[in-house]
Amino acid sequence: MNKTRLNWIIGLALFGVVLSTYSLAHKTGFTSGAICNLSDTFSCDIVNQGPYSEIFEIPVAAIGVVGYALVFIGALMKRKNPQDKSLSLFLVLASYGGLAFALYLTSLEAFVLFAWCIVCLLSQVTIASLAVLSTFEIISERRL
Repeated sequence: MNKTRLNWIIGLALFGVVLSTYSLAHKTGFTSGAICNLSDTFSCDIVNQGPYSEIFEIPVAAIGVVGYALVFIGALMKRKNPQDKSLSLFLVLASYGGLAFALYLTSLEAFVLFAWCIVCLLSQVTIASLAVLSTFEIISERRL
């Protein structure tokens, strides 16, 4: 186990929770989202209030909060139990599941909505980084 890499995973997962919580607050009207409405092309309102911002009436941002929180908890458990390889597998599967979902949402932004959400793009980078770091973690464990 690489403690530095695991700390990055913990930090990025927590950052993802913050991003998704902000996006959920925007979706529910708790905050205006004005900081990420730059133009018609870069607009959180278009993305976060649009028809694809919910799945079965569950806000996509809420799914993000839960997903990032699960990665965060899994990484904390891994730090406490560094020999538990099933936690490393969980981190990889959760990160790649989140990445696949994020890529789907980004494709909707690009090809359907023709608008980009800055917070969503930050989340995309965050989940991609988590996927890469968790992959390096599991590969380094398999070498031992």
